[in-house]
Amino acid sequence: MELQMLAAGEYAWTGEADPIRYYRVPVVGKFFRRRVARCIDLLPGGESVLEIGYGSGVAFLNLAQLYHTIHGIDVHDRVKEVARSFESLSIQPRLRQGDITRLPYDDNSFDSALAISVHEEIPFEQQRHAFSEVHRVLRPGGCYVVGVPGVNVLMNSALKVIGCDVTKYHVTTDAQVLNLMRERFTIESVRYNPRFLPKSLTTYVCIRGRKTG
Repeated sequence: MELQMLAAGEYAWTGEADPIRYYRVPVVGKFFRRRVARCIDLLPGGESVLEIGYGSGVAFLNLAQLYHTIHGIDVHDRVKEVARSFESLSIQPRLRQGDITRLPYDDNSFDSALAISVHEEIPFEQQRHAFSEVHRVLRPGGCYVVGVPGVNVLMNSALKVIGCDVTKYHVTTDAQVLNLMRERFTIESVRYNPRFLPKSLTTYVCIRGRKTG
């Protein structure tokens, strides 16, 4: 799957933490686009999806092909600006401000949930509660896809080249996220990228879990 994107400059800027400025940078941009596309590729489709940490809405064009309704929650307050970016395409995401540890949705609300580059920024002691919240809002058998960067010299060096010091933001490792996710979800797929490198040099991990219990 290829990531479909709006034209350059059409995305709403949501703050300094927004990686949208990297998506069209040569070489680096390919990595950012591919991580999103590979996570979306694990989603089964359905009636509704919740994207946690949707940012500027980079995943919305692809999600609109898989789901009838797109919901999104993020800590930034640019909800209206992001939604407006997609009006001309008749995509109407239902966006809210908030965070993963206090999801403002009823139980059993969504077929699927997606969190790309979110869990690595959640302190370890809050991870179990975060996974419990996602488990709560998913319908029985619902799918949760999580994407997290690998923690190693290769990944850290690559991000440092573009001016991103991951030690400031990445407080939980990919291995910790996977192990904690297993406590609430049945893990169906774990994809390590690039596939041809050993896991110790993984740049990004895409995980699909299914709601059980």
